[in-house]
Amino acid sequence: MTELSPAMLVAMANANRTLLDGTTAPVRQIIESNDVVVAVWQDFDQPLGIGTLIIKGAAMLRNISANNTGVRCRVSAVPSDSYEQAAALLKVLGERDLLN
Repeated sequence: MTELSPAMLVAMANANRTLLDGTTAPVRQIIESNDVVVAVWQDFDQPLGIGTLIIKGAAMLRNISANNTGVRCRVSAVPSDSYEQAAALLKVLGERDLLN
C-alpha cells in the first residue's frame, strides 16, 4: 500500500461526500467495498487540521506494519463532522474488534 497523505484522505472523503444521501446505506457500501476505511473530519487541534479514525482495516494495517511488507488493498475515506460522529460510525458500521 502506498503511504496515504492526509490530503489524499481528505480528497477521498470529499469525493465520497457526494454519495451520501442522509442514510447509512452509502457509508455501509463504502465500508463493504474497501479493505481499509478511515473517517476524516476537520479538527483544528490536530497538527494538520484533520482528525482521523480507522473504521475498517486496523488489523490489516498492523500486519503490514509488523511484517514490513507491501499489500495491495482498497482504501477509502468517509467524511465525518467530529470525533464523536466517527466513533459512532465505528460502533454502528465498523469492525467490532476495533471497539476494544
